[in-house]
Parts: sequence; structure tokens; C-alpha cells
Amino acid sequence: MDKNNKRRVRVAEDNPSIQRIEARCINCGNCMRICEEVVGINHEMEREDWPICINCGQCVMNCPVGALLTKYDYKKVLNIIHDTDKIVTLSVAPAVRVALGEEFGLSNSNFEGILPSLARALGFDYVFDISFGADITVMEEASELVERLTNKSNLPMFTSCCPSWVKYASIYHPELEKNISTTKSPIGIQSTLIKTYFKEFQSIDKNIISVVVAPCTSKKYEILTGDTDYIITTQELAMMVRESKIDIASLKIGEFDSLLSKGSKAGIMFGRSGGVMESILNYVHYLMTNEVPKMGQYHIEVDEPICSKDFKIGNKIIRCLVIYSMPALEKILPDMSNYDIIEVMNCSGGCVGGGGQPLIPIQKIKETEKSRKEQLTNEDAKVLYCFQNEDVIELYKSYLGKPMNDKAIALLHYNHVDMSHLNKN
Repeated sequence: MDKNNKRRVRVAEDNPSIQRIEARCINCGNCMRICEEVVGINHEMEREDWPICINCGQCVMNCPVGALLTKYDYKKVLNIIHDTDKIVTLSVAPAVRVALGEEFGLSNSNFEGILPSLARALGFDYVFDISFGADITVMEEASELVERLTNKSNLPMFTSCCPSWVKYASIYHPELEKNISTTKSPIGIQSTLIKTYFKEFQSIDKNIISVVVAPCTSKKYEILTGDTDYIITTQELAMMVRESKIDIASLKIGEFDSLLSKGSKAGIMFGRSGGVMESILNYVHYLMTNEVPKMGQYHIEVDEPICSKDFKIGNKIIRCLVIYSMPALEKILPDMSNYDIIEVMNCSGGCVGGGGQPLIPIQKIKETEKSRKEQLTNEDAKVLYCFQNEDVIELYKSYLGKPMNDKAIALLHYNHVDMSHLNKN
């Protein structure tokens, strides 16, 4: 709690995700209520020199007076774009394109197509779709699950793409470290491949700066350990557009750059709760049966914070659980041995409800999250599954080899540690 005011959360100056404007704060206590009751943070564990924060930004989304804000990095990005000694890339997360239009009163379905042109108008040298990185996450994480099921080791396997959840585990449940997938998040994988695979195949001799636009304030914390240089939120991208005085109406439909192309339906689904689970199970099905699954065969309708379902793949019953929110996580931990794989997200509905998304009236949050989730679910894709994506196939054939081999592990996996030592917030 705030040392001088116990009704609000403490926000340290070096928090990489969140800032407070003191003059705006009315001491309503809403941030503390959201942090304790919705996010599930136990502030009684705080030390004077260590305010506990998992960087999720839900306090920002629920502050009624705008006293809590995202920590902005977009001006740094605008400055570095003009550095001719560097190549600056922008990768766009799936949940961004179903929310960015809200900032301009436009349909998100129409906005998605102009994102590549928008990025180039801002001055980025290359523009990529993070759903490609998500496809690779599926390839690695599904292969990792099959290996654990075969060896009957470290089960259940928890997904690892939500940094708020991973940080929460490092603070409150370090004993779960061995259960969390070692696969990097789509953003972590994307930036690594940009600085290795893409750089090599394009024969780029300049320093590459990898910028990602994400719906999540917690990603600003996650990148302290990875190859991403800057995270800007959906809100910040809108600010960049306005400050650069770009006429959105004049932009034409564009295409993402090749080598790291638009991902499959599997990658797109990562932006909503349940999407990671469905995508992983689709590839597990292919690995275990050598057959292509039917679309929607492994869908879990996530209409509450805890949803479970068992699926039979070949001769194996895989027990699955999808969770969003840390209070929901705490409820299932005593019985976690009843499951083989558990998807965990911090934010309601998954990444579509991230703390970096456009601010909306508090009473409309649930309605808006539902709309974003439905847009991602219904979005068309040229390829249904990651293992059918020709660019993914080529990446493994020409560069990585196979999922979970030595090179893939060295580049695309990491060992979980107590991340609190990197930044106390």
C-alpha cells in the first residue's frame, strides 16, 4: 500500500509499465480494490523498498480520473525511427488490431488492413505481424507438452506467454517454476527471430531495433530479459499517429513484410482467452496422430475465469484448464495435478483486455472485451494451423531444424527465474 495513503496502490518511479499523476488522484481507492480483489495481489507482503506490482495495468483501465497511466515510450521510438544508422522494425500483436480503431471511431475490421501502411507512414523500415511469432510459440510449446506427456514429467504444464502471470508465480509460487513452459512468448520469439533469422537472410549489417505494439503494459516489464527494444501500447500507437499528423483516411490496404509473415489462425487466436490452449491442442493432435484436426475441434468456450475440458487425442486423454485472473488461479492450485495443461492469463478475456488497450468507460469494459474477443475469433486467415504456414515450415527447414532441438531451445526458450531482481516493480 501507499506509505502516505493506504487507500491506493504504490507506484514507484522506476516502474517500467505504470505511472501516476499525483495532481489528478482523488484517493477514491479504486486502484487498490482492483489490485486486491480482481488482480489478486496481497499487498501485506510489500516491503517499504518494494511495492508489489505485476505490471498488468488493470489499475490504469479502472482509474476514474486518469491519475494512473501507462509509462509512455513512444516518443523514444519516434526519435529513433529517424536514426539512419539503424533499422527499426514494428511488430503488431493480434489484440491491437481489434482495438486500435476505437481510438479513431473506426471499425476495427477495416483498420486491420491499413496497419502495415500506417507503420510505414510513421517511418518504420519493416512491419511484421506478431501472429507469426505466436505460430512459432505454438510449434515449440505443443512439442514441449508432448515431450512432458511422454516422459510424465513436470505436469501440468502452464503456458508462459502472459508476463504478469509468470511474474506472479515468481513472487508467490516459485515452486511452480518447473511447471511453467520454457517457451518464450510470441513477442520474445518474434524479436529474437528478427535479430537472427531475418537479419541473416536479408544480409542486414546495421543494428536492428525491434519495436512491438502490444495491448499489454506488462510486456514493458517482460522485455527486460529479451531481444525486444521497445514496447508501445495500443494507446501509444494512437498517440504516435496523432502527433505525426497522419491522415488515416488516405492510407491504403497494405501487406506485412515477408519472412515473418502474417501467422495462421492459430497465431491470431493468441489474443483471446482460450486461444492459446486451442492452438496448442491442434498441433498436439497433428503430432500425436499425423492427422489434421477439424477446425474448432479443441475449442473451449471461456465465459468465466475457470473453464475445464478433457479431450481425447489418439489414445490419450488430455485434461485441460483455461484460467484468467490470479484469484481464479489460486482456487485451482490445490487440485492442479488433475490437469495436463493449464493456460493462464491475467486479464479478463485474455490480451484483448490488456492494460495498454484504449481507455473506455468503466461500465462498458466487459461489453468491449467481448466484442474484441469475437472479432479475433471470427477473423479470417489464409492458413488455419501453424504447421501449415509455409513461412513457418521454411523457417524450421532452413534455419531452426525441428522444434525443441538444441538450436530452437537456445533461441526460443529460457529458464524461469525470480524476475523481481531485474526491476523491483
